[in-house]
Amino acid sequence: MTIESRPVGAVKRLVAIAAAAFLGVAGVAGEAAADTSHALDGAVPSLWTDPDGCQHYAIYNGWQGFMTPVFRPDGTVQCPSVTQQPCLVASTDQLFATDSYAIGPDGRRRLMDFFRTNGATSFTINGHTDNVGSYGYNMQLSSNRANAVASIARAAGANVAAVQGFGFTQPRADNATADGRALNRRVEVMCN
Repeated sequence: MTIESRPVGAVKRLVAIAAAAFLGVAGVAGEAAADTSHALDGAVPSLWTDPDGCQHYAIYNGWQGFMTPVFRPDGTVQCPSVTQQPCLVASTDQLFATDSYAIGPDGRRRLMDFFRTNGATSFTINGHTDNVGSYGYNMQLSSNRANAVASIARAAGANVAAVQGFGFTQPRADNATADGRALNRRVEVMCN
């Protein structure tokens, strides 16, 4: 039986049920929307580096998130080659006190000299830690340390393309030894 062959009363009941269901769902959705907020509300647009090293601009506009690759002036996507090596690896043991992201005067002077004289177009600054402490703590510490170096780079007039903390996810050496952990506590600067 199609809707055209149903009795008029049945069609009216179906329309009334559909309208009531629609209004009920809309009312519940409206109440839910008024009472909730999204975890990304107020998120700052950022630069995200994927596991392959390709950089993407990321933004959340209140309704949905967007991500787009970072393009070079020639139109190619900014993905460093697999063989790209840092132009500076700074031991965080020399720059920072334990559990700190404040850079002392000697470290500040050396970094200022580096960024003023390097001549690169831009820099990507990555912070790394050893595996002592929790994942979240090390991610925050590595990010804070990378941002401390980035602020010096900007003060020296350098263009900082990206800053990221990797915590202990990209070790250079074995974290089972004290020497290995010392090598893993570092800030790497990539010259672009």
